[in-house]
Amino acid sequence: MNKKLLISFLVILPLVLLITGFSFDRTKYGTDPESAYLFNGLNIAMFESVGLYEHPGTTAHAFNAVVITVTHFVRFTDKDLQTDVLLNSEYYIEVLRKTYILLNSILLFFLGLVAFRVLKNLCLAILLQLTPFLSTTLVEELATKIAPEQFLFSSSLLLIILVLKYYSTLDKENKRFAIVFGLLGGFGLATKFTFLPMLIIPFIILRGSRNKIIYLFTIIPSFILFTLPAAPAYKIMIKWFVALGTHTGTYGQGSEGVIDPAQYLKSLVDISTTNKMMIFALLSSFIALLIIYGKKWFQKDSETINATAYILAFFLAISGSILMVAKHYHSNHYLFPELSLTGIVFVFLYLWLSGTLKWKSSKVVSFTPQALVIIFLIFALANIPYLSAAYQGYRMSNQSTNETMARIDRDYPGYVKTYYYPGSFNEMAQLRWGNVYAKQFHADALTKLFPKGLFYFWWEKNFQLWETTIPPAEFLKRYGGKILLIGGPNTPEEIRQVEDAGLKLNKLFEGRIQVVYEIDTALSPFFHNVTKPRATLNVLKTDFETFSDDQQWIMADGQKFSNRGSLTTEKPRSGKYSFAMPVKDSYAMEYVLKNIRPGNEYEVFIWRFGGDDESSMVVSAQNSDLFYVKSRGTIEKDAGGWSKIVISVKIPEGFKENMLKVYLWNHSNKPAWFDDFEIDQYK
Repeated sequence: MNKKLLISFLVILPLVLLITGFSFDRTKYGTDPESAYLFNGLNIAMFESVGLYEHPGTTAHAFNAVVITVTHFVRFTDKDLQTDVLLNSEYYIEVLRKTYILLNSILLFFLGLVAFRVLKNLCLAILLQLTPFLSTTLVEELATKIAPEQFLFSSSLLLIILVLKYYSTLDKENKRFAIVFGLLGGFGLATKFTFLPMLIIPFIILRGSRNKIIYLFTIIPSFILFTLPAAPAYKIMIKWFVALGTHTGTYGQGSEGVIDPAQYLKSLVDISTTNKMMIFALLSSFIALLIIYGKKWFQKDSETINATAYILAFFLAISGSILMVAKHYHSNHYLFPELSLTGIVFVFLYLWLSGTLKWKSSKVVSFTPQALVIIFLIFALANIPYLSAAYQGYRMSNQSTNETMARIDRDYPGYVKTYYYPGSFNEMAQLRWGNVYAKQFHADALTKLFPKGLFYFWWEKNFQLWETTIPPAEFLKRYGGKILLIGGPNTPEEIRQVEDAGLKLNKLFEGRIQVVYEIDTALSPFFHNVTKPRATLNVLKTDFETFSDDQQWIMADGQKFSNRGSLTTEKPRSGKYSFAMPVKDSYAMEYVLKNIRPGNEYEVFIWRFGGDDESSMVVSAQNSDLFYVKSRGTIEKDAGGWSKIVISVKIPEGFKENMLKVYLWNHSNKPAWFDDFEIDQYK
């Protein structure tokens, strides 16, 4: 058959992957991990370091930055990059999603092309291209996520291409292969640590000790190069990996130890039952290795011996991944690289078998690739019902989300919208999640673009304007008592947690993934101290204009408030003076709050000009391990550009000290000024 016609068959499966991926929907306003990777890509595009680096995931961040920058350029908008991305986050996530799908479809075609040229067998090339369709995890994750897994799949395809090129070369001592394998190894490891077991493959198949050493030493600078966006966080990254290895739970949690034996055994069983084709490949390679090393009567020519090293390498990579992932297993996407090896395992099993049995049965050998393609195709077709149900599920969920938001706008126009966080699907939750995992770099822009970004943060049991906690009195004063809680809670346990925290919820309606409640402020204990005003025990205010006789102290209500260090006349909000904090990690204004008792409640306010969220006010015990609260965000802005900061404090039961200190800390690279301090104490 004409060679060009044969090659045209290799376009079919990449097109299937492309069309399938483009046809899928992802969860609209999904937070984890899409928005985090969007925001960190935006960070790099704005020449900022990243805030999410545990995976490490930096290769995906950098790629996202390029796609975001190019997309913004071709949109020809008059908005700056940051504003355009924040206002159109769903659009940019969709562009990223489809770019990854296109990239991996192209790589899948090149894999088939290289395999056809190296192996001279169309069926073996198609066998490799069928691999992603053997796993619903691969297809669904590739189609619906913006995550490191997209690049893990890319890295795995590139690794298989390199393995095939190395297998076919006559110059196996050439150190260029060791260097390229090392560069790819560092790239994959920088993409996600789950690529680690794949590093065994080049180490096993490379010929000569020199090449193995070159390979290992190339991985290190490659990893450093591809994790440079996270360089400031290397120490934290190392602590994260150490915690993963020394604790039995997921994400470095749980008790100290390597594994929980009972949970580990269960995870091994779950992995085996949910990834049948990968386990089939693992068992097949294991049986082949037993035969190879245990039966001397098999013919062992150079072709057989060559294929044996590859089979051993794939077996070790897959088994190593299973053993590693079982430690913290709760999703199959942690097995992404090894799921991508299923096809190549059977290719090399065929190569070994053909070399071993060629003196016995050439017909069996010649029809094996066709038989494997048929088997793979049957498995792939068997996954269609699941993928079809998933496809419909995404569609229905997104339709329900659209209907929910439209109904809120139509039926509840006089209500203030608050969003259940972090477990809800809406634009505000998506933006906040991304910003939290991007060092809060975009907090000021979000506050400006979305001034009604209000959340109920169920972990902290309070209302927040983006990252700024809003005291109940301030909330009702600014927004009134007609309040919606959008997106959740969704389970009986979540409802109990919210109601135990003092909110009385009346369910208005429930969609497929969103629940909308009205908060009954009259019956909510959270607001009782507002609707039934609290007694004010003490109010202290100062604009830093009154001084002691020796001019060393700022006076407030006839008492020493703070020393005058860092006080300046260059930029006051009121009067003549304000505190100036021009450099990073500068401190100012230490006020000691005395005679505190467990149960005491305070609200502390100050106004800030310049700086950012790292220019903050802190309330702390003398021993900060006992009590420490740092301000986050601002609650309002005046006409002069000054922003109001607030900290709400409730002294916990069992607190042993009798004083707190309130001070200013500028951890930002931007200069900041502070003026007009107030502290209210309530009974």
